[in-house]
Amino acid sequence: MIKIRHIFTASMTGFIVSLGSGVDAVPRKLTVEEINSIAKQTTVLIAPKLTKEEIDDLLDRKPVKKWTVGSGVIIAKEDTKYYVLTVTHNFSQKQIAEDTDYGIVTSDRDKREVHQVTEINDGKKCNGDFFRRIKNQNLEAALVRFGCFESQKINGYDLAIVSFESEKNYPVASLGNASQLKEGDKVYISGWPKIEAEPKLKPDGTPQLDAEGKIICKDPAPRRQRRLAWGQLQASTAVTEQDNGYSLYYTDHTRPGMSGGPVFNSDGKVVGIHGRGSANKLICGQIYQPISNNNSTSKDSLQAENNWQYYSAFKSQNTWPQNQKHQAQNDWEIFDESEPQNNLEKDSNNNQNNSDLLEQDNNSILKRMYSSAQNVDYSQQLITQVGMNLSFQLEAPSKSLIESEIKQVPNIPTSPESGIDKKSEFIDPNEANEGGFEDPNDTIENIYELFNFDLDTLIKDKSPGLLLD
Repeated sequence: MIKIRHIFTASMTGFIVSLGSGVDAVPRKLTVEEINSIAKQTTVLIAPKLTKEEIDDLLDRKPVKKWTVGSGVIIAKEDTKYYVLTVTHNFSQKQIAEDTDYGIVTSDRDKREVHQVTEINDGKKCNGDFFRRIKNQNLEAALVRFGCFESQKINGYDLAIVSFESEKNYPVASLGNASQLKEGDKVYISGWPKIEAEPKLKPDGTPQLDAEGKIICKDPAPRRQRRLAWGQLQASTAVTEQDNGYSLYYTDHTRPGMSGGPVFNSDGKVVGIHGRGSANKLICGQIYQPISNNNSTSKDSLQAENNWQYYSAFKSQNTWPQNQKHQAQNDWEIFDESEPQNNLEKDSNNNQNNSDLLEQDNNSILKRMYSSAQNVDYSQQLITQVGMNLSFQLEAPSKSLIESEIKQVPNIPTSPESGIDKKSEFIDPNEANEGGFEDPNDTIENIYELFNFDLDTLIKDKSPGLLLD
């Protein structure tokens, strides 16, 4: 159950601040319930319309790999237009070239509303130096990309803004200051998982494989729940175009589909945009290769995510790079799985100095072990550089916003990583350093219906009950 002390503290603190300053804001560390309330109201689901062929595949229990379900967060409103910050890899170059219709699902209480986004084709090809070609162009369209996504590679920054029109009043997330984050700070990630992109596991946690040794994807499931995950910030690195803008690294409790979702600090402000899981994550559709680290015995990828030999090696270098420089280099492929470089003396013969190699080594370990996000401070700079004049909410989240969707959240399983030494099987999320849960109060009963072209007609010839699992 929700702890009464959480709600009481929230109410009293907000009341005192309101009397003292005249501003309805709560500048303090928020509880998981309060963070989740903000996340529920500001996180959106983004996906293209389902084609007839894709719906047929789903009804026949064939995962649709190319149906790109992602997440985003509302960061601005101008009149009746809302602006959603997300990642560019939620929009493939192929879908943009075909001018695919997209939908944005908002947090409506009574009935989920899908805001249709049309004319996303910006006429820009995914070649050359993408960001420099759009810089200073005063862009204003339904979709503004700061990078492009084609052939599993990103050119530029993995950020995009998609907008929709509505007469309804949706909350706008407050933006924080990512430069104030410190190593060890707790961050919270909100997003809508894409079940069709997740691996199907055996009872022992290893993946199910097909005849070719590829990881089998989970069966399609129409019901969705938004996930809130949290963990400690492990590093804040320099923002570079080479790394597509990713610079905030944190404990990995995210799932596919959460890309584009907000990363909140403990004050309930957005400090990042999530977009990348650890390279150790299992990816369905790929050949399964158990990982062997150093001289340790072979282990599957799920176990390898908790390989603290890597963590200790990184920590011992004591070289947590800070966000002090901005470089612009070429493409970087998602899920870089290059092995860390362990012999600096040998590599120095390749005309690279040791400090550069050490930074590369550290970044490789970070990518392998942790989820990562775009730095919202730098995101604002990019928005300005393409001539978008948006009014951001910089004040703390209001007391009314925080309290309006506070609901009971489930306890989470106890684990060594939670930081709690208890014999109980489940614990209060507020007591855990890291973890996550699917919000039972924030669900989509049938995502396929929301994005269908004529589902009722299509299911007449199908076996009943296929959409009910």
